[in-house]
Amino acid sequence: MKKLFCFLAAGVIAFSAFAGNAFSYFDGKTDYSKAPRTKIGSFTYLLKQNVQYGSVKIPYSATVTGIPNIKKVEIPAKVTYNGTEFSVTDVDLEDFYLSPQKKFGSVEEMILPETIYNITSFVGFPNLKKLNIPQNTMIGRAEEFIYYDVPYTYEHLNYNNQGFSHFYCDTFYFLNCPNLILSVDSRNPYYSYKNYMLLSKDGKDFYMNFNRSTDIIIPDGVENIWDAGAFSDSKIHGYGFSHVKSIRLPNTLKSIGWGAFYNSKITEITLPDSLKEVYGDVFSYSTVNSVTFGKNTTLIGKRAFKNCKNLKSVTIPETVKEICSSAFQNCRGLKNVNILSKNVEIDFSAFKNCTNLKSVTINGVRKFDADIFCNCKKLSKITINNKKKAPKLSYFAFEKVKKGIKIVVKNKKIAKELKKQLKKSESGVKNAKIMVGKKVIYKVTVKNSF
Repeated sequence: MKKLFCFLAAGVIAFSAFAGNAFSYFDGKTDYSKAPRTKIGSFTYLLKQNVQYGSVKIPYSATVTGIPNIKKVEIPAKVTYNGTEFSVTDVDLEDFYLSPQKKFGSVEEMILPETIYNITSFVGFPNLKKLNIPQNTMIGRAEEFIYYDVPYTYEHLNYNNQGFSHFYCDTFYFLNCPNLILSVDSRNPYYSYKNYMLLSKDGKDFYMNFNRSTDIIIPDGVENIWDAGAFSDSKIHGYGFSHVKSIRLPNTLKSIGWGAFYNSKITEITLPDSLKEVYGDVFSYSTVNSVTFGKNTTLIGKRAFKNCKNLKSVTIPETVKEICSSAFQNCRGLKNVNILSKNVEIDFSAFKNCTNLKSVTINGVRKFDADIFCNCKKLSKITINNKKKAPKLSYFAFEKVKKGIKIVVKNKKIAKELKKQLKKSESGVKNAKIMVGKKVIYKVTVKNSF
């Protein structure tokens, strides 16, 4: 999925020294983490000059980079430094090098002023329960869309003026905030908040779930579930959604982003016919034991179901053109795979380490890529329904499969081509029976197989 990042960000900034003030500027070329911070009262700020948010120009603005670790934090709208008043426009609170408990562990409520245009980073509030999203606030960062129009001045692009149809709200924000509930200003032009779910204003993009229910229904009209942990529960992406066990997806859904259900506790999933591509890591490390693909699915992405150890059987529809690398790797509970596609491409390690996999049926495949069935120790039967040409065998495609594996093909021509490849290739097969129907046509022994 192509990511369009939101334009209001405080990732790379620039400001110049100006008359009567002693602070220095950051010209966008130095490491952002080394830009000078200023302590004013109990808050820490990064002070800026000549910043523009869309069509709004602010001569003196400030990014909040440090707050007091107290129960209720109210960020001021204005701060004064050396006689100059600054509008507080950004929140950038992130520190992966400090324990969240040590950094923000006491904060339970935070109140943002109406002057906030962007939450650039917001990480590590394990006890935070309340946070408001003001009228003009956006969430995320977008260094790609920041440019310099004059020396030491930067401008955030207005996505409407640039013709962008929507922006990206990064679900990595609010990392390690498992108790958080948002409130969103109804006048906010970017977000809607329904049933504790953060959506785009038009309801087409789903960003985050704050609903504590075990059963989730994604609203009708949602077309995109965005990346990285919308429902995941892990030390990497964790938003505290271990309680989510079932989910209903709408028939309007077109895409599910990278890692959206990573490490989730969902057990069964039915993908709608409107969904064409299942992106990488979507269900990896989850407890899913049953998946039903939509009738129009064309691609199963990299590691999409990797380490789904409860998955027992998979039927892949005939519309699927590609099963990407490691798509089902380490699915140790998987016993049967039925691939209905007649011309599918299966990338390397797609079923590697599926140690309980016993049988595979493929209606048509061009190539068995490297390590596809490597270490599938119980794999005893593969049915290949190619009619005209045998699939090409790559290195270690069948390394450590069961001795005497049965390879069932459609005709003697295919059988002969496979025998030749097994003898000459390093597919990993040591002993195999090539069959047409129930009749053994060839017995193959490869002494030098790796």
